[in-house]
Amino acid sequence: MSVRITDYTPKIKADTTVKASMFLRNITDAIESTADPKTPKKDGYLRRSVLKQVLGTKGKIQWRKVYAQAQEAGYTRGRKIRNYTTSGTGPHYAENAVKKEVANTAK
Repeated sequence: MSVRITDYTPKIKADTTVKASMFLRNITDAIESTADPKTPKKDGYLRRSVLKQVLGTKGKIQWRKVYAQAQEAGYTRGRKIRNYTTSGTGPHYAENAVKKEVANTAK
């Protein structure tokens, strides 16, 4: 008696990689849209300088301005930033957006 076995492992791996890549693209878009209203804005350059990149199963979102790290931390040159130009904006805009979207995906 012979048994025929069909191995679908490569197809499953490929499908999983494609779905993971799509998920990463969707979550980077969601992080940007969640962080956008909280991102400090004077001229809007910081909000427009977002780089989203997904390569396979690795994703990255980055605010590409030199001052983005200081705005995120809330400190510049060792001093706390007290006045943000737009009300409702402030530090930790990216960190809070990531936490919120990760919590949403866990549901």
